[in-house]
Amino acid sequence: MCPRGPRHATRPDQPECDGHMSAPTTDHSPVSAAPARTAPGFLPEIQALRTVAVLLVVVYHLWPGYLPGGYIGVDVFFVISGYLITAHIVREVVDKRSFTLTGFYVRRIRRLLPAALVVLAVVGVATLLWAPQTLWNDTGKQIVASAFYVENWALVANSVDYLGASVESSPVQHFWSLSVEEQFYLFWPILIAAAWLLIARGRAASARTRLGLTLAGIAVASLVFSVIATYSDQPSAYFNTFTRMWEFAVGGVLAVFAARLSLRPWQSIAATWAGLVAILVSAVVYTSGSLFPGWIALLPVVGTAVVIAAGHADGRLSLAPVMRSRPVQFVGAISYSVYLWHWPLIVLLPIILERALDTPFRIALLFGSLLVGWLSKKYIEDPFRSGTIGWGSGTATPNPTVRPRLVFAMAAVGMVVVASIGAAQWAQSEARIAQSESALRAVTDPAALPCFGAAAAVPGSGCAPATTSEGVLPDPIIARDDGAADGCQQSTGSTEVLVCSFGSKAPGALRIAVAGDSHAGQWVGALKTLAIDSGWHLDTYLRSGCGLAKLPDSAVGGAQRCATWNDKALRAIVAEQYDAVIVSTRSSVVGGGAKSESQQAADASAMVGAWTEIQASGARVIAIHDIPQPANGGVYDAPTCVMENPDPAPCATSMSSSIVADPQVAAARELGSVEVIDLAPYFCVDDSCPAVLGSVLVYGDGNHMTALFAQTLTPYLGAELAPALGIEPAEASSLS
Repeated sequence: MCPRGPRHATRPDQPECDGHMSAPTTDHSPVSAAPARTAPGFLPEIQALRTVAVLLVVVYHLWPGYLPGGYIGVDVFFVISGYLITAHIVREVVDKRSFTLTGFYVRRIRRLLPAALVVLAVVGVATLLWAPQTLWNDTGKQIVASAFYVENWALVANSVDYLGASVESSPVQHFWSLSVEEQFYLFWPILIAAAWLLIARGRAASARTRLGLTLAGIAVASLVFSVIATYSDQPSAYFNTFTRMWEFAVGGVLAVFAARLSLRPWQSIAATWAGLVAILVSAVVYTSGSLFPGWIALLPVVGTAVVIAAGHADGRLSLAPVMRSRPVQFVGAISYSVYLWHWPLIVLLPIILERALDTPFRIALLFGSLLVGWLSKKYIEDPFRSGTIGWGSGTATPNPTVRPRLVFAMAAVGMVVVASIGAAQWAQSEARIAQSESALRAVTDPAALPCFGAAAAVPGSGCAPATTSEGVLPDPIIARDDGAADGCQQSTGSTEVLVCSFGSKAPGALRIAVAGDSHAGQWVGALKTLAIDSGWHLDTYLRSGCGLAKLPDSAVGGAQRCATWNDKALRAIVAEQYDAVIVSTRSSVVGGGAKSESQQAADASAMVGAWTEIQASGARVIAIHDIPQPANGGVYDAPTCVMENPDPAPCATSMSSSIVADPQVAAARELGSVEVIDLAPYFCVDDSCPAVLGSVLVYGDGNHMTALFAQTLTPYLGAELAPALGIEPAEASSLS
């Protein structure tokens, strides 16, 4: 059994130990200078790696700009899990021949489930008590998925981009990695046991070799799939269990062959440094735009495996004293609970305390996560794992007829109870959503209503400013889903061009394309109406996070995928020989604020390159100036702000702060033949850009307008487009 007490910690041959982020108690006893692979005792490098991994993840979530690749901490955990779990299973299956699936699953439940369920329950209650209803739907659904460890697949189904996550994300979204681990625990022992039955012939050493090669084959197959899936749809690949399986398998291969490793102390020390550098370089160099977890995940994964294989030899420049130090071992011991609690604290505490995530608060959240993690381990993890709470006796080998049934029954009840909290929250949110969508459908011709939406900003309209958030359309609870791209916008993970067509197919009809990122996509609703009413033909070329531009061949990661999409889109647009191409793109940086002058110049130059090709095909290029954005003025979530304030006035931002320099203007000035349409006057009144205009919620987040507000802009957009297209205003829109 796995010893308990302050003198023991995880060892791969201890049946009670697993490779999850939960950590056993810490050993500070002296160790031999020889590498740990051949010595008994605990493995300080495992605890040290856990410390590195959890700190990378927490710092990444608090300061993504300073540690853009910190998400690779999860991959470090995956390798550790594969190593320790495989070592344990192989020992019991091969050496002891005493392995039972029931005992294995019981130990996993006792170790991991109680703390996870407590976190989910606390998040569910806290969300109901303090969080705005804009968070209820996603959080409720994800609590249900997380309770049954399928959160990663729920995120795939909802097309969530984890690397684009923000503090508006669900407070349980980080359970995706726990779901991947639990799915690994579910089938990995079955796979190893089955493989051993098939190959366990002849000498044990030969059988071990065949088992190791089998696991290596699984790793290679999963890695190949990961590379392909990441290139074709990176956001989905990020959460996919099968794109991650090779990371566990690498740890498994190491566990099978670990006993054969024999390193001199200097080799062990050098390998430890090399592996750690590989992990840290990944965390610093990789970004949210990196093609992860494709082949580039090899760097942190192999780095982790090298650190484990190296052991902890003492000597000059050795990291062993640091690995054995109390702070490192302490953080490693509480890493599972720290991981569980840190993201809910980051998401919910700013809401509960009504405080912005400034630097002092972020530092407090870092240390608060460590404190809560320690309390969680001491009062939840350890008591349940040792059997002093809930499970009865803490013996390593449970009663074969009573103990497993009790554990499984309690686990099932706990999962259902916690899931019911999320389900109730989800159901309540769905009821309001249905009511809100019904009210939205009742507005059949928004542009024709007086003082509705943009009409309220027209000078001399006599429309009163909004003084209440009551009755605002769309309801803030559905505003994030009130997008205008109408399913015609390609995801960030794809390089394929998606074209949607609207309006007239008659020969001789004015043929127009709209191209760019989501800030071009938000105009699709209004342009579609204009096309249908005016007899135009409209095609869309849209991709999230990727404006139409001629990007350099040296682009890498996400920029490389954007460049590939741009090349394909430009070829298609030029081949179609449109009468006009309407472009628009985001002018601000992610999180709000102006781009640097150098970035603006680079963007403008890239736009000129693309626009020149389009003009050479005979098409006019018309740019729509980016809209005023509340995030530029410090309001990052307009729907939530409106929901929380009966009077929406605090959600308004000044025109000077909301509008930043748009590189499209510089590009148009350089070419001299591109019209720029600016509809900012219909967003702002007297230097104030409100979140609610004419009873319409203007923004769906901090930088996109709602589809309903875009529809109210239709007549004004049509009037501005007419001269740019060289037609009469009446031809541009029957609404103007």
